[in-house]
Amino acid sequence: MAFTLGVLTDEISEDLQEAIDIAKSWDIHHIELHSAWGANVCDLSEADLSRAIRIVRSSGVTVTVMDALTLRCPLDDEDEYARHMAHMRRSIRRAPLFDTDVVRLFSFWKENEMTDEKWERVFEKLELPVRLAETEGVTIGFENVSSGNIGTSHDLERLFNHFDSPALKLMWDPGNARAAGDDRSAAEGYAKVREHVINVHVKDVGFIDGKRVWLPIGAGDVNYVEFFRALKEDDYDGVVALETHYRPESGSRVEGSRESLEGLREAIAEATA
Repeated sequence: MAFTLGVLTDEISEDLQEAIDIAKSWDIHHIELHSAWGANVCDLSEADLSRAIRIVRSSGVTVTVMDALTLRCPLDDEDEYARHMAHMRRSIRRAPLFDTDVVRLFSFWKENEMTDEKWERVFEKLELPVRLAETEGVTIGFENVSSGNIGTSHDLERLFNHFDSPALKLMWDPGNARAAGDDRSAAEGYAKVREHVINVHVKDVGFIDGKRVWLPIGAGDVNYVEFFRALKEDDYDGVVALETHYRPESGSRVEGSRESLEGLREAIAEATA
């Protein structure tokens, strides 16, 4: 079984053309648009947006997700919430320009302690984006992150037990889950949320003196071989997108992504042998 590989372009370069050219040279033809020329794709000027559309169309790549930054904001700041909902509406308008209908969503900056009352506030404020997605005919790709309130597979179970919406799907990131303190392996966590997964992000992470460190795929705590075996058993046909976050000593995004891609392909080869 061969997995379809993708990449978030700014993990390679903020220059969109350069990022796409390098991705294609690595035989990657599916991309996610997060940041280009220093701005999130939903915040690009009209001129840069037009430029991005032309680059993508002429390059022949497939855009799988509009990686908006919606709800990477404080839970209880109403003004920020309003700005982020405007950000989401831009992502919904811009996604079709790149022939995708998936927009990303987060779960606010992480609270010190997630009480039942705070969970209720998170769910209350997720109600609008979920219903907007339903109304507009787009799919939310919810991403679990360690910097947000929903990071582990346990958190995700609670999310999907609360919301039963065809518009709410999951971009499962086992590296982020591990960074958030998930006590399940990547494969075990995936098994709990598999029916909701439409996209997979991959990165690796370790802890040195208690401090989180992003590492190339295969060098950290995430058991990717076991995880890809689970995906293979499920006949997973979505994209596996590299979002390494790892930077080598040189600081080069290209080299960091290349090193992680090598580890990713090695893990897939072992899992599918």
